[in-house]
Amino acid sequence: MTLPKGFSAYTEVRLLASQCPQFGPDDEDEHTDSELVSCYNCRYRRWLIDGFECRRPQ
Repeated sequence: MTLPKGFSAYTEVRLLASQCPQFGPDDEDEHTDSELVSCYNCRYRRWLIDGFECRRPQ
């Protein structure tokens, strides 16, 4: 899966998260998107300098 770069690809990361069977919300104080189901709010998201990576279990 190719993840969008940057910190404001809200449409793309919401769609990806809605299709991910392993999406799980992170702690509420870690949320950065106003929509709950978003890669930006997922417990498996790890921030990088230019965006994030998905660390969900395979």
